[in-house]
Amino acid sequence: MLLPIAINFSDGLPYSVLFPSLPGCNSMGNSLEEAIVNAVEAATTHIEILLEDGESVFFDTPHIQDLMALNEYKDCVWALIDVPLHKL
Repeated sequence: MLLPIAINFSDGLPYSVLFPSLPGCNSMGNSLEEAIVNAVEAATTHIEILLEDGESVFFDTPHIQDLMALNEYKDCVWALIDVPLHKL
C-alpha cells in the first residue's frame, strides 16, 4: 500500500516525518534516505500494533497535491512509501 509522507526540513537534522494518512505514527532520519527507510518501518510497526490491539485500520490517502496546499506542510518534501501490508 502506498502512503504519502511529508519530510520536514525546517528544523534541521534529524528530519521529522509526518504521516497524514496514519495519525499517531512518527519517524525521523538523519538523511532523506534514512527518513524514508525509517518511515516504512514506523508505518509497518504502527499498523501491526493497531491490528494486534484489535483496532480497525482505515487509511484515508489524500492526494499529495491536496496536502501540499496545506500550510502545515509548507516546508516539507513529499514521498510515497510502500508499506508491505501483505506481510502483516
